[in-house]
Amino acid sequence: GKMELSSPFDTAGPMTESILMGNLAIRSNDYRKPDPNRQGRFTYPGRNIKLLWDGPNMKITNFDEANAFVKREYRAGWTLGI
Repeated sequence: GKMELSSPFDTAGPMTESILMGNLAIRSNDYRKPDPNRQGRFTYPGRNIKLLWDGPNMKITNFDEANAFVKREYRAGWTLGI
């Protein structure tokens, strides 16, 4: 139809993207990997960094591990059909 939207995408899209960036920051903060110098200990490389977002390409540019939370790889035979 021709009805006016209550939440136009040009407003809702960027707002949603910024909220989801907060999710990426939280998940990146908890990302851990084994510390090669201390047996049984971990490092948290996503802590204390400012994530840099490349909106047009939909990815984090300075912490590659966070991109696993943006888009996942699907198993063979499975797609979103987009």
